[in-house]
Amino acid sequence: MRILVLEDDVAQGDALISLLVQAGHEVHAFARGDDVMRVLRREVFDLALLDWQTPGATGREVLDWIREQLLEPVPVIFVSQQDNEADIVDALTAGADDYLTKPIRPAELMARIGAVMRRRASVDSSQQMVLNSGALMLDRNARTAMINGRLVDLTQKEFDLAWYLFRHIGQLVPRVQTLQAVWGASESVSSRTLDTHISRLRRKLELTPENGFCLISVYGYGYRIEHIEPEPL
Repeated sequence: MRILVLEDDVAQGDALISLLVQAGHEVHAFARGDDVMRVLRREVFDLALLDWQTPGATGREVLDWIREQLLEPVPVIFVSQQDNEADIVDALTAGADDYLTKPIRPAELMARIGAVMRRRASVDSSQQMVLNSGALMLDRNARTAMINGRLVDLTQKEFDLAWYLFRHIGQLVPRVQTLQAVWGASESVSSRTLDTHISRLRRKLELTPENGFCLISVYGYGYRIEHIEPEPL
């Protein structure tokens, strides 16, 4: 997995990084909370491990930002010296997936990470399997797309992209999150590939105002699909 670590204590950060790297994970460490929020605007991670008190922005503030700003929120585990029950309850209530107090117990940490990721995978697998929007229907089980009952031939990636965009209809979807959701963080895919697939979807799914849709490109950021009422004849 690709794991983000927010820890401003060098020794503890090094110990955590070493443990995660030995377990086969790719780790990116930061000492400041504001740096974490900045990097999350352009990069995608599978998991975030946050300390509580950090410069720039606290771990708690980073958690709030993640839950408010990211379309596909990264799972968050606090690893902190802070053991006040009220703070732990506050973090979990605000959306943290787990909370561990220092000193780190390696076996427990890895077990907690595994449990959080299994829960997240279970939630993802139980998501809605059919999306209906106007004349368009997407069936995730059959991996089919239909317009007014007519089957549309989409490649696997085209379907995945359509599903992701329509799942967030009306929302501005950042490029980096779209690439992660459709192609995965481990694949090296250019923005041009995304643009090509967007162009194909616009044509194949007839995403035009006449059909009740508008696919908008926001330069340098991403895309948004809007459902609009066709002009009366």
